[in-house]
Amino acid sequence: MLDFAQGVERVKKHMKLAFNIEDFNITMAKQEKDQTNEREVWRYNIEFISGGKQSKAMIEINATTGDVILFQRESQWRL
Repeated sequence: MLDFAQGVERVKKHMKLAFNIEDFNITMAKQEKDQTNEREVWRYNIEFISGGKQSKAMIEINATTGDVILFQRESQWRL
């Protein structure tokens, strides 16, 4: 099971590979069951600069495998 720091490393890797973004802030992180209640996931809200403007995104990572399940720009998880 990924801990917080390992999850952050997965987020860094995804942002670098997919968008060439290395500098971002995590504004929320939470480990919980997914919508199906079958697997543990990490959910992160992040903020970053893209194309000279402030952007935000939400990311969901499988806490067991580390796979990115969801990435959605201009959206945020609600607490």
